[in-house]
Amino acid sequence: MTYPANADLEAAVRARTDEDTPRLAYADWLDDHGDPVRAEWIRVQCRLADLSPAAPNWLDLRERQAELACLLKHRHLTRVGNTLEDFYFGNDLLGTRDEPFRRGFPYFIACQTSGTHWTADAVARVTRDLTQLMSETTVRGFRPYSTPEVHLTQLLGAPVCARLRGLAISPLIEGGDSHERAGTFYESLGKNANACGLESLSLSGVMPEPAVRALARATAFDSLRQLTVGYLRVSAAAVTKLAESAWFHCLRFFSTDLSDEAAAILVPMGASKELRTLDLSGLSPPGTLKFAAGKWPALARLYFGGALKATGAKALAKAKFPALVEFHNASTARNDDLKELLKGGWVERLRVLDLASNQIGDAGVKALAAHPVARELRHLHLGDNSFGKGGLMALATGFPALTVLDLGSSLKRKATEADVAAFAAALSAPLRHLNLHGWPLGDAGAKALAANPALAGLTRLNVDGCSIGDAGVKALLASPHLSNVVDLRIDGNDYKPAALNALADPAVLPNLGECWLDGSARLEKKLETARPNLYVIV
Repeated sequence: MTYPANADLEAAVRARTDEDTPRLAYADWLDDHGDPVRAEWIRVQCRLADLSPAAPNWLDLRERQAELACLLKHRHLTRVGNTLEDFYFGNDLLGTRDEPFRRGFPYFIACQTSGTHWTADAVARVTRDLTQLMSETTVRGFRPYSTPEVHLTQLLGAPVCARLRGLAISPLIEGGDSHERAGTFYESLGKNANACGLESLSLSGVMPEPAVRALARATAFDSLRQLTVGYLRVSAAAVTKLAESAWFHCLRFFSTDLSDEAAAILVPMGASKELRTLDLSGLSPPGTLKFAAGKWPALARLYFGGALKATGAKALAKAKFPALVEFHNASTARNDDLKELLKGGWVERLRVLDLASNQIGDAGVKALAAHPVARELRHLHLGDNSFGKGGLMALATGFPALTVLDLGSSLKRKATEADVAAFAAALSAPLRHLNLHGWPLGDAGAKALAANPALAGLTRLNVDGCSIGDAGVKALLASPHLSNVVDLRIDGNDYKPAALNALADPAVLPNLGECWLDGSARLEKKLETARPNLYVIV
């Protein structure tokens, strides 16, 4: 199937890759020539690119972005650099680590040359291929795999790297003097004129003290807004110097794993007026106290890696967080810990709450449903917790504004098929995304979902591994309320492939863009012919 394309407008996008104007002009042209999905994809991503997570339309735009990615999946827009040796773009339009697409066009690409395969000839080849990519595509983000620091320095010195806006590196620095050599490498990177245009930088592995001190002296990072550092295991003095750097004050996103001493960085960071997202992979109780004492005036998203136990939950509950709208934590929190956290005044302002992989039971979920935050909460993630029937029923009726409910679990569930079916029938929130992976839904639960008119706005449904048989599958496909679903995950169940035959009719789930299913080669071929706009994983 062919789609409209305009070579002149695409050339304008490549020539002015830092601007949105040519991208939006292309979106207008696509609208006028019968490709509204791709046009909307460009507009949504342009709006999201510099938007704060605290903005009122942030969540709606993020949800729409995920839906559009499903509708575009069959077009294989990710086939970028396939003819170049070792360059790899991946299959997804959205990523959890890098951004495959940014502002509607390809952005981040990986180079799989690694370790001893890096030689002087490899550096020359990668430089040549990267130059070609920069000229022929909108790729401006680059992740070379594990690279000896000598070859990485050579690579980053190539003129083409001055055009990079995103960089993710894993320098290989080995030997008895590795810490000093790391300092030399990062000293060079921080003064590299090619790094002056970088907006995002990801540094893998443990950062030794000389490396952190070298980064604190960097003069080339004035454009940097996003920084990821694998592990900071250094002194308080070193991280304090880093946090005092002029460029560090401009960061909007920071992600790291801190040792107890390195947690000193949280003291000066707590006053940042720019930082919107903070991802702390691990934090000890002393670090949690330092963190909770900060003012964090702009912090909108917090991925908190510390344990929500006793002093941790109490300290966080006393924090201010005036702009926080998203809170994510995976630890060992139990009902009492959650109840302690709910005492925080900032909790009521949350719109996204992710407590997956904790130990929250029915009492904890009921306490959450009774809290004022439940009235306005939009996204709730509670997968891999220990609640059962009581928690399910609280979720079904206690969150009237919820658009995303993710209960996906790999653990054995404390609920029967009858319990889950009752929950499916009682769901009343205006959900757009529902993930029930691993719950014993069964045919009765699938039928209850299919018959629930409250799910008329659902666009993404994950019921893989839910013990659904033929009758349940047929009910889902025939549902008058699921016509807006663009993404269906129904693999790992108990039905026969023939139960999916109705999918060959384009009138069944007419908006479906991506489907994961248990089928056969014959069914896959049939769907390819009957529904060329459907991306199928069998």
